[in-house]
Amino acid sequence: MIEIFAVNLNDSFSRLDDQFLVWIEIHFVNIIAILIGAWLIRRFASNIISRLFHYTVRPDLYPTKSEREKRIRTLNTLVTAVVRVGVYIIALILIIGEINPHYMTALFASAGLIGVALGFGAKDLVKDFMSGIFIITENQYRVGDVIEISDVSGVVEDISIRTTVLRDLDGHLHHIPNGSISVTTNMTLGFSRVNEDILVAYNTDIDRLEHVINHVGETLANDAEFKSLIISPPKFLRIDGFGDNGMIVKVVGDTMSGEQWMVKGELLRRLKTAFDKNNIELPYPHVAVVTPVSKK
Repeated sequence: MIEIFAVNLNDSFSRLDDQFLVWIEIHFVNIIAILIGAWLIRRFASNIISRLFHYTVRPDLYPTKSEREKRIRTLNTLVTAVVRVGVYIIALILIIGEINPHYMTALFASAGLIGVALGFGAKDLVKDFMSGIFIITENQYRVGDVIEISDVSGVVEDISIRTTVLRDLDGHLHHIPNGSISVTTNMTLGFSRVNEDILVAYNTDIDRLEHVINHVGETLANDAEFKSLIISPPKFLRIDGFGDNGMIVKVVGDTMSGEQWMVKGELLRRLKTAFDKNNIELPYPHVAVVTPVSKK
């Protein structure tokens, strides 16, 4: 009796081994092929689409090389994410079908329930995804732009369909969910502007002041180092108000995207030199101390 049981058990194991080897021979190779195919499709599809962007991004909408590169990098972020998720989902479904075709029926039957559960449990995640898609497709800002979101400002280092990543001047990296963004200020889209208020003394000759500011702005715009950065030379715009210590003068000028800070720094340096040369006073807060005269 024991011998018969041992023989039957051995036959069962042998059949299982044969079935496992057959399954390995047929399905395991297919699973490996699916994984390799998914990896190749994800890699080459992203590269091909990235190359297409270089030919399809319209120069009339993005006239400068910098503008086109920002747009291409931003679109690459979206396409890479969509391709990666899509390829992995399809690969997972194919692998499940290879393991057991009956699992596919159960998977599709439960897809509706899973979708409802995800709808309730991942509401914020879906909001982040939808906001991210609108941000990228509407070109609200691009990788490399300087933007301000709420009280956080910095350079956009990455945009995914879920988050926006900013690096501020202190080097801190901020990850902001796209769904939480209500107002965004883009400081480097299209063109930028120098918009500076300068305080001068009340006894300043306004005509002479205007001439000095405009001359410095034109000289800066013709400088070989800065002429490619400036669209319209910084100039005297108006007297913008009266302060406690002097008149407030508005100076404005248009620059290429993202170059306003460099142009502003050089403009202020040259204005200080020109004001000193032309005896234009830049007032500063001071306290007058009056010593009473003692009566004898």
